[in-house]
Amino acid sequence: MDRLGELRPIFYPRALAVVGVSRDQRKFGSLFLQALLDFGFKGKIYPVNPAGGEILGLTTYPSVRDIPEPVDLAAIMVPAPVVPAVLEDCLAKGVKGAEVFTSGFAETGDERATAIERELTLIARRGIRIIGPNCFGIYCPASGLTLLPGGNFPGESGPVAFITQSGGHAVEFAWEARGRGFSFSKVISYGNGCDLNEADLLEYMAQDDETKIVAMYIEGPREGRRFVRLVRELAPRKPVIIWKAGLTPAGGKAVHSHTASLAGEEAIWDALFKQTAAVPVRSLEELADTVLAFLHLPASTGRRVGVVGGGGGISVAAADACDRVGLDIPPFDGDIQQKLWEILPAAGTSVRNPVDIGVPLVGAQAFERVLGGVASADCIDTIIATQAMFHVLGGKFGPPPDKREGFLQGLVETPAKVRDRFGKPIVIVLPVGGEDVGMIEAEKGRRQIRDQYLSMGIPSYPTLERAARAVANVATYYAKAAQA
Repeated sequence: MDRLGELRPIFYPRALAVVGVSRDQRKFGSLFLQALLDFGFKGKIYPVNPAGGEILGLTTYPSVRDIPEPVDLAAIMVPAPVVPAVLEDCLAKGVKGAEVFTSGFAETGDERATAIERELTLIARRGIRIIGPNCFGIYCPASGLTLLPGGNFPGESGPVAFITQSGGHAVEFAWEARGRGFSFSKVISYGNGCDLNEADLLEYMAQDDETKIVAMYIEGPREGRRFVRLVRELAPRKPVIIWKAGLTPAGGKAVHSHTASLAGEEAIWDALFKQTAAVPVRSLEELADTVLAFLHLPASTGRRVGVVGGGGGISVAAADACDRVGLDIPPFDGDIQQKLWEILPAAGTSVRNPVDIGVPLVGAQAFERVLGGVASADCIDTIIATQAMFHVLGGKFGPPPDKREGFLQGLVETPAKVRDRFGKPIVIVLPVGGEDVGMIEAEKGRRQIRDQYLSMGIPSYPTLERAARAVANVATYYAKAAQA
């Protein structure tokens, strides 16, 4: 099916009706209208309110039928019992799609509310596609379409799509990405999914050239068999990262009250992940970490990891963190160890793997030689290196203040040099320096360094555990995709 053509009016509407606005700027409809104006929606906007008049400088119409020009999409924010009548108006007008933001349907468990949701499904079958109900709608930077409160969401498009049943997670993930250096082709909060569901949206992303990575938050798929088939077909071509909620008994109950979804057995989902290249994650944080890794790490990213850092506990901590996620830390042979002994002092260091450089930071020249020695090992696919920059940024370590900028810049540039020379991916751990107020400026500097690494195609994480899990997710995916 041509999902691109069918759903284009929903993602790239030329005209949008906002149904449920009022002169009370605190109401949901008016807040959403303001968000669209602030974000810069590229089409025409038609507010709808039975009283007519003017709202936020725009002519308001009594109903969708009264709008004098064609409308592609309607954003509906009226009480649940009124929604079917609004959708009938949309059908009569020839509107192609609707976002039903309103809650109070099947997720309540109320028989009457569930019956109204079934009515929406029947209306959809007569010629209008519905996102929702009980959702936050669509964020599509290319068309200027946003969700609430997305008036100041990033305006640039990117290669990541996020399909989520949760409106809150849609907003949170959009904000999370802003500080992580990646952007979206689309974010869709589809709520109860009475019409368009995760399978329909996944099928669209499979055909969408703008989307290179698909992230998903799912409470319960509406069409399980079709969903599995689509994941199996798509995942080897585009990474599909799935956060499946409600796998615990308590989570399953919460899922049903949130979107009226059936959570499903954990064993069934374990089987899906074993039989396909889809990547399972267990939190929004891990979802963002994994997306970041896919954006910057190549298909050659493997499980055999060389770890470099400074501090007495690094060997044990690194071994534990990597082992928990299925990464290997192979010991170096005598030749590699000899290379490293020529760089590092014998006291207080280790060259077996993990490599303990003995102090939080060494200079750029020594760091480059250590990384190069590790990268030259045939037993290593990927390198994870810790750089405790906060020691310098907080003024606790390193050269005098007038030489710190050059010292730090040399360190920042080193991993990319080694990666390009040896062709092995490198991930950086940039630990946070502490929670006290005095470290605020140091944290600002740390984030600036993180952004420099991202500009070089090197992902960074605040902990070794998060870095290891992201590497493991990517390495597992590429191993499975190669066999599919």
